[in-house]
Amino acid sequence: MSTKVIADILTASRFGSAWVLLWIGTSKGAEGLPLAVIILVIAWITDVLDGPLARREPSRAQTWVGEHDLEIDIAVSLGVMTYLVFSNYLSAWLAVSYVVLCALVLWRYRSLELAWAVQAPPYGGMLYIALCQAPIYGLVMVAYLVIILVATWPRFPQVTLPQFFSAMRSLQKTEISPEPSQEETPLENSNKSSQA
Repeated sequence: MSTKVIADILTASRFGSAWVLLWIGTSKGAEGLPLAVIILVIAWITDVLDGPLARREPSRAQTWVGEHDLEIDIAVSLGVMTYLVFSNYLSAWLAVSYVVLCALVLWRYRSLELAWAVQAPPYGGMLYIALCQAPIYGLVMVAYLVIILVATWPRFPQVTLPQFFSAMRSLQKTEISPEPSQEETPLENSNKSSQA
């Protein structure tokens, strides 16, 4: 089996985890918090592994799953949010307002880095709730984040953060227009290169 196929399986499983988080929220509610944390950490692990595996393949051809990696990441974030809503950790009106606002902002700016940023609040909420309600599982999340930070050092502070902040600064300079002027937007271009 090729490494690209394995990468696609990992990415697709992450999409499945969004639905599992929804199911945990609707069927188990707040009692399902430990399981929801485990599912989220597994999803995060698949996210770390799929890109490097896909890049090991000699063929640089992008698969359909690889082209939709970012959308799948956003689906996991939405899965976390739906878990929080159905578990009564987050009000539905706040969640819907956040999703609508993010959708409008992403539609307007079409920025990869902005798409990274909108995923953070649901994850931060889950981390906070896990630390308060199920501290051992919250610490598992913290340990994972520390391990990833150490494993990606020094790329994270030298490449990822500067790229993110540079993109955020460029958004401030963007003029408001009804539609993007390019045929392909930065977000669409980044999807094509995210798993290549």
